[in-house]
Amino acid sequence: MKIRCASLALTLVLALGDLSASAAEWGTIKGRFVYDGPPPTPEKIEVTKDVEVCSLHPLIDESLLVSEEGGLANVAVFIRVPRGEKLEVHPDYAEAAEKPLVLDNMHCRFEPHVALLRTGQPLLLKNSDPVGHNTNVQFISGQSFNMLIPANGSVEQQVARAEAFPGKVACNIHPWMTGYLFVRDDPYLAISDKDGKFELKNVPAGEHEFQLWQEKAGYLGQVTIGGDPTDPAARGRITLEVKAEELDLGEIKVSPDQFKDR
Repeated sequence: MKIRCASLALTLVLALGDLSASAAEWGTIKGRFVYDGPPPTPEKIEVTKDVEVCSLHPLIDESLLVSEEGGLANVAVFIRVPRGEKLEVHPDYAEAAEKPLVLDNMHCRFEPHVALLRTGQPLLLKNSDPVGHNTNVQFISGQSFNMLIPANGSVEQQVARAEAFPGKVACNIHPWMTGYLFVRDDPYLAISDKDGKFELKNVPAGEHEFQLWQEKAGYLGQVTIGGDPTDPAARGRITLEVKAEELDLGEIKVSPDQFKDR
């Protein structure tokens, strides 16, 4: 495999062997995002509405979550598909595309905090709390929606088109509640877990441009993979040559400077 920035200013060569791969082959990509500095302590949220319910569980600012071991959560890794093109999708994703994505208002926060919805996939807006919420999702394309969800209720919603940027999710009743929703035609987007780990399975073999996004930093301007920094002008874009095997990128270090003054 080889990695190079979109600007072609930097090329990192990782063990690949034979680079020829047919469209019928599939590979797995994984890695771990690491905050390259002392883990910051997230700010506590002051509950100002429905205090008797929303203060039962500690609430924190989730825009930058770093584990004690430095794992950076909620980084999105996805393939940038050229305009007018579509990715071949592995058959194993067919069943998941039929199941609803559940976006829950739980403990006066959104769960999951960052989510992926495929076009045509059912979206279930749920409220697991004993107080009312609304789920307000704003997309730049104009297919935004704002749904009132009663206590312990749910509402179904459809999103027709893929979005170039994640939509911000908010609850106007409880203004501290935020999240993000990606809408894509394909399933090739992974979100790092609380330990910073991510995995993209059954990626079509070949060369793909990937992009890295985190809500506080936006597109990650520079990361370090295998000791080599990417080009900050590439806006988080790297090109991976994928083979029919597992590709472990190891630790992907992210500088704390990317999160300042945002």
